[in-house]
Amino acid sequence: MKRKSGLTVIAAYFLTRIMAQDGSNIRYYEPTNLDSSLIGKYCHVDFGEESFGGRAIDTIEINVKGQKMKFYEHRKDNGFNNWFNEQYLIRVKDKNQTSTRLQNSRIDSLTTNKIYLTSVLSYYVNESPIDTITVFQHWYDRKNISKVLIKK
Repeated sequence: MKRKSGLTVIAAYFLTRIMAQDGSNIRYYEPTNLDSSLIGKYCHVDFGEESFGGRAIDTIEINVKGQKMKFYEHRKDNGFNNWFNEQYLIRVKDKNQTSTRLQNSRIDSLTTNKIYLTSVLSYYVNESPIDTITVFQHWYDRKNISKVLIKK
Protein backbone atom coordinates (compact mmCIF):
# COMPACT_ATOMS: atom_id res chain seq x y z
CA MET A 1 0.00 0.00 0.00
CA LYS A 2 2.82 2.44 0.91
CA ARG A 3 4.54 1.71 -2.38
CA LYS A 4 1.37 2.35 -4.39
CA SER A 5 0.76 5.65 -2.55
CA GLY A 6 4.36 6.69 -3.06
CA LEU A 7 4.18 5.93 -6.80
CA THR A 8 0.92 7.86 -7.06
CA VAL A 9 2.47 10.92 -5.41
CA ILE A 10 5.56 10.75 -7.64
CA ALA A 11 3.42 10.29 -10.78
CA ALA A 12 1.18 13.21 -9.80
CA TYR A 13 4.23 15.42 -9.27
CA PHE A 14 5.69 14.63 -12.68
CA LEU A 15 2.34 15.04 -14.44
CA THR A 16 1.87 18.50 -12.94
CA ARG A 17 5.41 19.48 -14.01
CA ILE A 18 4.78 18.25 -17.57
CA MET A 19 1.41 20.00 -17.83
CA ALA A 20 2.58 23.29 -16.30
CA GLN A 21 2.06 26.17 -18.69
CA ASP A 22 4.12 29.23 -19.29
CA GLY A 23 2.46 32.60 -19.04
CA SER A 24 2.54 35.57 -21.34
CA ASN A 25 0.30 38.45 -22.30
CA ILE A 26 2.71 39.94 -24.87
CA ARG A 27 2.97 39.66 -28.66
CA TYR A 28 6.26 40.70 -30.26
CA TYR A 29 6.23 42.66 -33.55
CA GLU A 30 8.95 43.78 -35.90
CA PRO A 31 8.68 47.56 -36.45
CA THR A 32 8.13 46.92 -40.18
CA ASN A 33 5.10 44.71 -39.41
CA LEU A 34 3.10 47.34 -37.52
CA ASP A 35 -0.20 48.23 -39.17
CA SER A 36 -3.37 50.20 -38.48
CA SER A 37 -4.96 47.26 -36.60
CA LEU A 38 -2.58 48.07 -33.72
CA ILE A 39 -3.73 51.67 -33.28
CA GLY A 40 -5.20 52.07 -29.80
CA LYS A 41 -3.29 49.06 -28.44
CA TYR A 42 -0.98 49.29 -25.44
CA CYS A 43 2.69 48.69 -26.23
CA HIS A 44 6.23 48.80 -24.97
CA VAL A 45 8.88 49.84 -27.47
CA ASP A 46 12.17 47.95 -27.37
CA PHE A 47 14.60 50.39 -28.96
CA GLY A 48 18.26 49.94 -29.87
CA GLU A 49 19.36 46.32 -29.58
CA GLU A 50 16.83 43.60 -28.82
CA SER A 51 16.51 43.43 -25.02
CA PHE A 52 14.66 40.11 -24.63
CA GLY A 53 15.68 38.44 -21.38
CA GLY A 54 17.66 41.53 -20.34
CA ARG A 55 20.46 40.76 -22.84
CA ALA A 56 20.95 44.40 -23.83
CA ILE A 57 19.75 47.32 -21.74
CA ASP A 58 19.63 50.48 -23.81
CA THR A 59 19.10 54.10 -22.83
CA ILE A 60 17.11 56.71 -24.70
CA GLU A 61 16.34 60.40 -24.34
CA ILE A 62 12.65 61.31 -24.65
CA ASN A 63 11.10 64.76 -24.85
CA VAL A 64 8.45 64.93 -22.13
CA LYS A 65 6.45 68.13 -22.47
CA GLY A 66 9.53 70.11 -23.55
CA GLN A 67 11.95 68.54 -21.06
CA LYS A 68 14.49 65.94 -22.22
CA MET A 69 14.56 62.91 -19.92
CA LYS A 70 16.91 59.95 -20.14
CA PHE A 71 15.49 56.46 -19.56
CA TYR A 72 16.83 52.92 -19.47
CA GLU A 73 14.95 49.71 -20.19
CA HIS A 74 13.52 47.45 -17.51
CA ARG A 75 12.84 44.09 -19.12
CA LYS A 76 11.60 41.04 -17.28
CA ASP A 77 10.79 38.54 -20.01
CA ASN A 78 12.54 35.21 -20.05
CA GLY A 79 10.68 33.14 -22.65
CA PHE A 80 8.54 31.41 -20.03
CA ASN A 81 6.73 34.10 -18.07
CA ASN A 82 6.40 37.39 -19.93
CA TRP A 83 4.01 39.93 -18.45
CA PHE A 84 3.36 43.26 -20.08
CA ASN A 85 3.25 45.26 -16.83
CA GLU A 86 6.83 44.14 -16.02
CA GLN A 87 8.26 45.87 -19.13
CA TYR A 88 8.83 49.62 -18.83
CA LEU A 89 11.40 52.40 -18.93
CA ILE A 90 12.99 53.87 -15.79
CA ARG A 91 14.23 57.43 -15.71
CA VAL A 92 17.92 57.74 -14.98
CA LYS A 93 18.26 59.13 -11.45
CA ASP A 94 18.31 62.87 -11.01
CA LYS A 95 18.29 65.07 -7.89
CA ASN A 96 14.74 64.00 -7.10
CA GLN A 97 13.96 61.31 -4.49
CA THR A 98 11.22 59.77 -6.64
CA SER A 99 11.66 57.06 -9.23
CA THR A 100 9.97 57.71 -12.58
CA ARG A 101 8.67 54.97 -14.90
CA LEU A 102 7.37 55.33 -18.43
CA GLN A 103 4.49 52.84 -18.62
CA ASN A 104 1.27 52.20 -20.48
CA SER A 105 2.14 53.59 -23.89
CA ARG A 106 -0.71 53.49 -26.41
CA ILE A 107 -0.23 53.61 -30.17
CA ASP A 108 -1.94 56.74 -31.56
CA SER A 109 -0.85 56.54 -35.18
CA LEU A 110 1.73 55.08 -37.54
CA THR A 111 3.57 56.46 -40.53
CA THR A 112 6.15 54.83 -42.74
CA ASN A 113 8.97 56.20 -40.56
CA LYS A 114 7.46 56.83 -37.11
CA ILE A 115 5.27 55.40 -34.36
CA TYR A 116 3.28 58.01 -32.39
CA LEU A 117 2.33 57.24 -28.78
CA THR A 118 0.54 58.57 -25.75
CA SER A 119 2.40 57.44 -22.62
CA VAL A 120 2.10 57.71 -18.86
CA LEU A 121 4.88 58.59 -16.43
CA SER A 122 4.24 57.07 -13.00
CA TYR A 123 6.15 58.15 -9.92
CA TYR A 124 7.35 55.96 -7.04
CA VAL A 125 8.88 56.54 -3.61
CA ASN A 126 10.58 53.47 -2.14
CA GLU A 127 8.90 51.31 -4.84
CA SER A 128 5.43 52.51 -3.78
CA PRO A 129 3.42 54.47 -6.37
CA ILE A 130 2.31 57.98 -5.53
CA ASP A 131 -0.90 59.58 -6.79
CA THR A 132 0.75 61.67 -9.48
CA ILE A 133 1.08 60.83 -13.17
CA THR A 134 2.09 62.70 -16.30
CA VAL A 135 0.38 61.89 -19.60
CA PHE A 136 2.24 63.01 -22.73
CA GLN A 137 2.59 62.35 -26.43
CA HIS A 138 5.82 61.42 -28.19
CA TRP A 139 7.19 59.37 -31.07
CA TYR A 140 9.97 56.99 -32.07
CA ASP A 141 11.68 56.53 -35.42
CA ARG A 142 10.95 53.00 -36.66
CA LYS A 143 14.59 52.59 -37.70
CA ASN A 144 15.62 52.83 -33.99
CA ILE A 145 13.13 50.18 -32.86
CA SER A 146 14.11 46.55 -32.33
CA LYS A 147 10.69 45.15 -31.37
CA VAL A 148 7.30 46.43 -30.31
CA LEU A 149 5.66 44.48 -27.50
CA ILE A 150 1.86 44.58 -27.76
CA LYS A 151 -0.36 43.73 -24.80
CA LYS A 152 -2.66 40.81 -25.69
